[in-house]
Amino acid sequence: MSVLKYIETARAYLEKARELLERENPYDAAEKAWVAIWHATIALAEKYMGRSEPPKGWTWRAFVKEAFVKAGLSKSEAEELAAYYIEVRSKLHGDCFYGRHYEEPEHKPLIERAWEYVSLVERIL
Repeated sequence: MSVLKYIETARAYLEKARELLERENPYDAAEKAWVAIWHATIALAEKYMGRSEPPKGWTWRAFVKEAFVKAGLSKSEAEELAAYYIEVRSKLHGDCFYGRHYEEPEHKPLIERAWEYVSLVERIL
């Protein structure tokens, strides 16, 4: 899939997440937000790392951080965004969607921040 297609897909998932939140379905909204983050991250990785997943021996955190650094962000910004990626994967994809455990103060800000993350990735592509 092309980098542009990944971003278009991420945007579509974000819209679906917004709709699901409005319909008071936070579990599926959390999953759609995670999928949007994942697609945006894959676009970033494809462009700046030349691959869609970490090489053997690398963690996802290190891989995402390195992609953001190669895209021109500072190490501290890259670390923070990589931490957000891991947190979304764990809390939205795992705890909320699969675990069916939603706490609005904990999970909703992660869902809402997905728009900023995808927009940032889109700008640096």
